[in-house]
Amino acid sequence: MTTTAVETADKPARISKEDRVALAAIDVATALPGKWTVGRGRDRDQVADVVCLATGVSVGFQPVPGPGAWCYQLVPGDLPRELDDVFLWHRRDPFPVVRFAVGAPAAEVATHIHQRLIPAFHQWLDRAQTARRERLQAQTRQYKAQREIADKLESAFPQAPEPARIYFLRDDRMSITLTMSVDDALARIPALAQALRADTTTPSTSTETQETT
Repeated sequence: MTTTAVETADKPARISKEDRVALAAIDVATALPGKWTVGRGRDRDQVADVVCLATGVSVGFQPVPGPGAWCYQLVPGDLPRELDDVFLWHRRDPFPVVRFAVGAPAAEVATHIHQRLIPAFHQWLDRAQTARRERLQAQTRQYKAQREIADKLESAFPQAPEPARIYFLRDDRMSITLTMSVDDALARIPALAQALRADTTTPSTSTETQETT
């Protein structure tokens, strides 16, 4: 019993891929310029992360799953909460990620983080912020235009059995649906043209009939 216990205690513990990646994070943090601290990783798939004490920039160490060569990915973060809704844009411009083999020189990894990964991440953030800002501006324009046109149509057609329905299409185009009797539509063609800021010249009766048909 005693001999078995001693032999078991002397047997070196097996180091997993996750352990090696976590140890690599310590070496990389030491090689990075400035003061960095090492943590356990902010996402479930990360075994460690390094955080710059001066800027708060963090880089996660994520082991690559599956058999074969031992590798890990460097994933910058955190992503600002307000950019969560840029997911569709995100897929068109992939999030900056880089892969290294376990055992790669810490100085090489630190240089890539400092000179390439972090600048690429900031560029990604700038593009995401711009995309979000442009989308919000477009949504605001569409809402204002919809309300303005709806108000004009409602004042121009107070007797319509149903209110005007407006659908915005792509590229700031829209579709307008008005429901009314044919006779009322013929009588109100000039008002409709004025509401849409078109030519307000009253068309002839024959032209009106052709357009209605």
